Amino acid sequence: ELRALGYRVTVIAPSTRAADLRAGRRVLQRGEEADVIAVGPAVPISRRSRMGVPVGVRANLALALAEGRYDVVHGFEPALPSLSYLALRDTQALAVGTFFSPERLGYPPGRAQRARLLARLDALVAVSDEAAAAAALRFPGDYARISEGVDLELFAPGRKRQLIALEWRPTETQVARAAIRTMRELHGWELVLLRTKPLTARPYVPRALAGRVT
Repeated sequence: ELRALGYRVTVIAPSTRAADLRAGRRVLQRGEEADVIAVGPAVPISRRSRMGVPVGVRANLALALAEGRYDVVHGFEPALPSLSYLALRDTQALAVGTFFSPERLGYPPGRAQRARLLARLDALVAVSDEAAAAAALRFPGDYARISEGVDLELFAPGRKRQLIALEWRPTETQVARAAIRTMRELHGWELVLLRTKPLTARPYVPRALAGRVT
């Protein structure tokens, strides 16, 4: 939406894909612009993690911020050991921090570190009153409330179904066949086989399971 209004927007993020990381390095080395810049590998962390961001990733992030000359840096869930925390702490641009979860607020652990981050934030945003109240305990300030951007009526929980979804992979045909056989014992359940590529052959579905396997 921002791009449609004429703004230049870059997403700086980690990635688990080698191709994304190579592309990110090329962009940084050449000083080019990009819609997305992967500056380091994605690492799963818990809300109690105390791990640091690797030096190389910090350097890539600093270079991306310097080369981008951004007017606004917007960090999501900055109270985690993350790119968002570092970007908001170190940027010279206007800084906006958005908090989504009341449970992702354990970082940084020191009061002085939190004060340093808070001093850099020009705007505080939360997607719910609960998230704002929890974040305000560690990062005091006035929080603007915004929507998560999800149509709650369209995506409201529906009627619970007895439904199994299984990806049909060419290298795992035995798994899919075993799931189909198991359906004989699961009365009232349905099975949906999903494919991400065109089928070369359709799986055999016994006539007794017709209408329950899609």
